[in-house]
Amino acid sequence: MGYITLSYALEETSPVHIGLKEPEMVRSNQIVDGKGYNTYLINVENHSGTHVDAPGHFLEDGRIISDYNQDELVFNSPIIVDIPKGPNELMKIWDVSKIDFNNADCILFRTGFEKFHENDPEKYLTQNPGISPEVVYFIRKNLKNVRCIGIDCVSMSSYQNPQSGKEAHVNAFKKSKDFGEPLLLIEDMKLGNVKNGDLESIIVVPWQIKGIDSAPCTVVAKLK
Repeated sequence: MGYITLSYALEETSPVHIGLKEPEMVRSNQIVDGKGYNTYLINVENHSGTHVDAPGHFLEDGRIISDYNQDELVFNSPIIVDIPKGPNELMKIWDVSKIDFNNADCILFRTGFEKFHENDPEKYLTQNPGISPEVVYFIRKNLKNVRCIGIDCVSMSSYQNPQSGKEAHVNAFKKSKDFGEPLLLIEDMKLGNVKNGDLESIIVVPWQIKGIDSAPCTVVAKLK
């Protein structure tokens, strides 16, 4: 038993979704000859790096991430599902309809695309796979224990399929009597260093900032 992180450290070279400002870490004070102290000005958009989307990202009346208490950010039945996808491919209903999700409360989709995170950031940002609106609808309708889904791509929205991505987000967040509770979405995850079946639980730790829809986060996994 041990712990690992399923999130990336945020740095100036972190690939961020096209259209977002690149992260900046500017030294504002520095120790010189043993005198003074170090401080930095950190300038990032809230959807940079590994981050968690809350319903307020797309819905005016949706909850924002600072509205969630820590109990709601702990998942005791997480599952990693391997669904390999190539550039620009969308995860479809037939990819998930026959999978035994075993009462999972958090589904982490591993497409294998994270291999481009370091090696080919442009491809990672502009050709990423995504999750179709139909898959999100299926999860909300049939897997009502699920409160969170994650993916090893910069976004669950394929950059080349923006309308589909918007619909997928809305399906994840909207309320309906036929659905379970609105989902949280963890994007830009690091899933390559964990085996299927090794997860006991995960905890999502967003930046504690009041009033923003979503936030960068650290994802800590407890291993069996």
